[in-house]
Amino acid sequence: MTSTRSRTDRRRFILDATAAIACIVAPPALAAGRTYKPQNEDTRVHRELCRLRRREYVDGGTNCIYARQSGGKDAVIRVDGSKVRCQAEYQCKRDK
Repeated sequence: MTSTRSRTDRRRFILDATAAIACIVAPPALAAGRTYKPQNEDTRVHRELCRLRRREYVDGGTNCIYARQSGGKDAVIRVDGSKVRCQAEYQCKRDK
């Protein structure tokens, strides 16, 4: 009975020793994740497509009202001439 018990104890000891050595030798994963951030900030102006929604003739000029591609606030361009045709579309500055 003691020989089977000692064999079991020996196997248990070898298993525990192997697990302990594996935990000590393996380096812990302590590195933090990094996100990419460019050195220089992006200072360019972002633009989107604005399409002519309607024209309003007001005193002394024309208001050209454009719908933004992103669906934000309409862009309004005031033209002093009363007989001026508005562009069908143009690249307007993107709202933030």
